[in-house]
Amino acid sequence: MYLELFNNLYFLHTDVFRWSAEIKKKYLIDLNQLQSLLNAPLYGLVDNDKLGKFGETIGFKFVNYAVGADGHTYKIYYRSL
Repeated sequence: MYLELFNNLYFLHTDVFRWSAEIKKKYLIDLNQLQSLLNAPLYGLVDNDKLGKFGETIGFKFVNYAVGADGHTYKIYYRSL
């Protein structure tokens, strides 16, 4: 998990190689701690439904669509504590 600051917004990136209930539990503890230390909402830029569903399982909500510099349309997700 790592953050990217873009236009004064924090975008969350996550690399998941194996997912289980136990990993999800630990991941959410870390994510909540990161977000409480950051004290700011997190955003996600999603280009496929599988990634969107993953975001929803960890507390992200769909906000809007955006067209990237590459011309593709992305879904923007938002997470606050």
